[in-house]
Amino acid sequence: MNLFQIISEIEKVDPEFTDRLTHRRSALSLLGDLGKKMALAAAPVAIGSAFNKVVAQNNLSTVNDVLNYALLLERLEYSFYNQALSAATLSANLTGAARTAVETIRAHELAHVNLLTAALGSAAAPAPANGFNFGTAFATYASFLTFAQAFEDTGVRAYKGQATKIPRTLNPTVGGNTVNLLTVALQIHSVEARHAAHIRYMRRGATAGGQTTIMPWIINSDANGAPAAVYGAGNPAADFPAEGNLVQAGVTLTTGLGTTYTADEVSAAFDEPLDNTTVTAIARSAATF
Repeated sequence: MNLFQIISEIEKVDPEFTDRLTHRRSALSLLGDLGKKMALAAAPVAIGSAFNKVVAQNNLSTVNDVLNYALLLERLEYSFYNQALSAATLSANLTGAARTAVETIRAHELAHVNLLTAALGSAAAPAPANGFNFGTAFATYASFLTFAQAFEDTGVRAYKGQATKIPRTLNPTVGGNTVNLLTVALQIHSVEARHAAHIRYMRRGATAGGQTTIMPWIINSDANGAPAAVYGAGNPAADFPAEGNLVQAGVTLTTGLGTTYTADEVSAAFDEPLDNTTVTAIARSAATF
């Protein structure tokens, strides 16, 4: 059964499914493009508990929705690194400093999962019953790092896309302590950005193909082999522009500040947010859950 047949079957049970996941045409186009990049768009999708409120809805309207969305992404990333560390195909290259770095990133992701779970309490959504399947992600060391870059860069944009939906005054009790959730979300966001930069640095190494043109920051919308949608515009594009965006606060920065900046310089100096439906579509094209 291919992806479009799967969506058709879901619609028989839930006619509004694709409208909530994202606008129908853009979702199908996005998933198709990602399939060409990752060769995974036709992979089976687990139909069941994974299609829950946090995944299916087009708008995350409550704080719990936002936190469960973040929890799903953190669980996905933790599982990705956890599986990578035990993958036989990576044992020859994922050693020494590289292995230590991935173990550290995995530990960070688990800490994020545990904190978000504690913050949500009884409102925490259950983990996907069948776990996460990353298909061919671990076939080679280079493919593992390409997927890792895609997940990390997506995660950074995802947190930025939801930050405005967390009230500044939300201070729940977690583990007996009062915490400000917006502060915590921003702290997680900055760590995800550090992960993204380090993974990009690892891709420059000889065992990952010596891709010395890859920088720790994003230039224009250059995907460096990862899915282009990770760096493209979200929905609507006016609110979620592509990473190659040259306009900030209404000013075209290549010419509007009295100093001439190149497109590379401007795009690298600012990161852009991404909406939850586009993020979900990207995640579902790289993993089944």
